[in-house]
Amino acid sequence: MSERVVVVGAGTMGAGIAFLAARGGYEVVLIDPDAAAIERARTRIRASAERAGDPSIAARVRSAPTIPSDGSALLAIEAVPERIELKSVVMRAMAAAVRPDGLLATNTSALSVGALATDLPDPSRVLGLHFFNPPEAMKLVEIVHAPSTADAAIEAAYAFVERIGKSAALTADTPGFIVNRVARPYYLQALRALEHDVATVPELDALARSVGFRMGPFELMDFIGLDVNLATSESVYARTDAARLIPSALQRRLVEGGRLGRKSAKGFYDYSNGVPEPLDLRVAAPEATEPLRERVAIVGCGGVADELHELLAPRYAHVARIENEELLDELALDTTIVIDVGDGTTDRVATIAQLDSLLGPETVILADAYASDVSAAAARMRHPERLIGYGVLSSLERQSAIEVVDAESASDDALVLAQELFETLGKGVVLVEDVPGLFLGRVVGSIVNEAVVAVHEGVASAEDVDLAMRLGTNYPIGPIAWGREIGGARIARILQRVAAHDGAAFAPHRSLWVLDVEEEGEAEPLDPFAMRAASPVDEA
Repeated sequence: MSERVVVVGAGTMGAGIAFLAARGGYEVVLIDPDAAAIERARTRIRASAERAGDPSIAARVRSAPTIPSDGSALLAIEAVPERIELKSVVMRAMAAAVRPDGLLATNTSALSVGALATDLPDPSRVLGLHFFNPPEAMKLVEIVHAPSTADAAIEAAYAFVERIGKSAALTADTPGFIVNRVARPYYLQALRALEHDVATVPELDALARSVGFRMGPFELMDFIGLDVNLATSESVYARTDAARLIPSALQRRLVEGGRLGRKSAKGFYDYSNGVPEPLDLRVAAPEATEPLRERVAIVGCGGVADELHELLAPRYAHVARIENEELLDELALDTTIVIDVGDGTTDRVATIAQLDSLLGPETVILADAYASDVSAAAARMRHPERLIGYGVLSSLERQSAIEVVDAESASDDALVLAQELFETLGKGVVLVEDVPGLFLGRVVGSIVNEAVVAVHEGVASAEDVDLAMRLGTNYPIGPIAWGREIGGARIARILQRVAAHDGAAFAPHRSLWVLDVEEEGEAEPLDPFAMRAASPVDEA
């Protein structure tokens, strides 16, 4: 029996999907009434086949202006523009192209697959196969399970995705599926940080890259197109009505003003003279010579405190470590720098006030600005000029740049000393405004929170969420795994502060604390991440 795949739509996505199917050994029919579009697609497919070292791939793709009705294809997939009326018409026509056990698939990125299946003769074989742009390069395909999709159709879809050399993540038919849903905070919280004047666009992008994102949120929006990115945000919000996902008015104003990113030569950046060179925050740690004379004390427990002690001990003549706060009065009075780490989850305002009362006015105090309100702490101090807030998410090793709070009360000398300390460790520094969560805390924390909400709601399993975000958006680590690394309680603390400032819609989901329960190996039955999230497949 013929292994034929019908692809409708000869644009970028359709051409890429046709190439992948042909490379997987299928006979492909590429459909488009526009002869010029077909020719462009065939040129692209031939080029892709040449790069793959197998020109015969292109020979397995033929074209036609209309969808065949011979009922011989094992799969038909549409890749036409994102309009539900158009896709519905195409899907109905595709129903005649596939054999009785064949699959009908849509490549939609935002529309309801169930709605597209409503008027089809056999909704049980309708599903989503959401490829990412460009399909030839991106490793992920989201398999979208509509309410009526049969288990056999899902199994066949997995087999197809594996055969064409991609990885599949199974998602329920919910707004944005996995990737476009969980990725929303990357853009929306970055835009909110810009509105709060946390830092400049180049600085915020550089901070995002410093924790492993391939592109900063603003350069990525410019690359995608601000109009396309906004349309996705609006679609997800329209279908969820979740206040935390309300699209940005700032982004809408830019789109209305014609600033669409690279394609219009202006977006968040100006591309009139080419792509601007990104801000590079990387610094090289100076070679160790004589130990620096400052006396440093680290107050707190956990991984960041351990890292700081290990990294600072060879570089400073005196590095003390205090894990028990009852011993604060044993700090040497000539201590130059105190780094208050705490446990990463509790407000340290009272501890900072105690340090202020114990130490001379020349001692600089660095405090975790993600967990604590630096401004509130400064207001309780006799010498607020010496307090500097900083932000480390979970690991100095994973983070190549540090947010340092440029508070009005902070002295220039204290800021310089803090910057020199982090640069001594090979970390770049960005001075940011004192806004709850700063930048990385609110962005990464909100991504993890959205991922946790998605798992809790049965959108996908924790494993599929992490797979989708690593392969579909090139995140440095899956958000569920990142949440476990940072700690659910720490993320919850950050988001509680964000919510107090920006509104209750940004509060942490209760399931965040489960991340810490699992990490400690306790109460396994309470852990929704230890098993596949409930879905129509599991319940069938």
